[in-house]
Parts: sequence; structure tokens; C-alpha cells
Amino acid sequence: MAVKVGPLVADEALVELWDALDSESTFMLAAPGERGAELPRSSFRVVDWDGPVATGLADVQVMPFARVRHRGQLRMGVRASHQGRGVGRRLLEAAVEHARHAGLRKVELTVRVDNARAISLYRSVGFQVEGLRRASMAVDGDLVDEHFMALILH
Repeated sequence: MAVKVGPLVADEALVELWDALDSESTFMLAAPGERGAELPRSSFRVVDWDGPVATGLADVQVMPFARVRHRGQLRMGVRASHQGRGVGRRLLEAAVEHARHAGLRKVELTVRVDNARAISLYRSVGFQVEGLRRASMAVDGDLVDEHFMALILH
């Protein structure tokens, strides 16, 4: 498996990955128009590949305004077939390292409070809970809370 970092241009493999993540999990949020879309110039995407198959991705969208340009918003997902194989950790560590190298000072994310596996991964890399967004999502008719988490980069 190989991890690639960069402002990757959309291709069929990424669109297919978004479709898989969307159908396999209630944790991912992706608008149809952004599936595989190229991110703004200062943002970046980390993709894990198993041959020609994209197995997971981590997008870091850098804030465009001067006072918040030091931080990026992380969103990531891993195919169900590749969970438990270290893909999430590789993606997260590569995204954090690239953010640090790019001069970001903070990486933020939101995660559902019932996504214990993701919360554990984020904590293991140093992310901390900064707050709670109550009733932020409706999943199968139930309102679900999310944690705000962040990692300050030194």
C-alpha cells in the first residue's frame, strides 16, 4: 500500500472511493458535487492506495481568511474492507506531517461521539476534545452529537 500527498486532481478512483465511503458508513459526509473534487490551492489530500484501488483518504481544507489561515479542517475515511489494517493511522500521520511541513499550526476535526474507533485513533496522535456540538446530525431519524477535536502543531 502506498500513501500519496498532494492537491490530487479528481479521477474515477476517488469518485468510486467517495461512493464506497458514503454507502458503507453513516460517519462520512460528502456532498455529491465534491466527490473527488480538487480542493482549494492551499488545501491538500492524502490518499492510501492498494494498487489501483483508493482505500482511504484524508482531506485537510485550509481556511482561506487571513486570521484563520494557520488551521486546517480534517476529514477522513477508510473503506470497510481495509479498516483495522493501519490505513487510518497512515493517513492521519501523513496528513499531520504534511500540515506541519506546510506551516499549519492547528488541525481540527469533528467526530460523532459514538465513533469510538476514530476518537481513539485521533487521541493516539495527540488530538484533544475542545467541545461538543449537540444534535449536529440526524442519522436514521436520531439526532447525534459530535465532538470538536484539534491538534496544536508546534
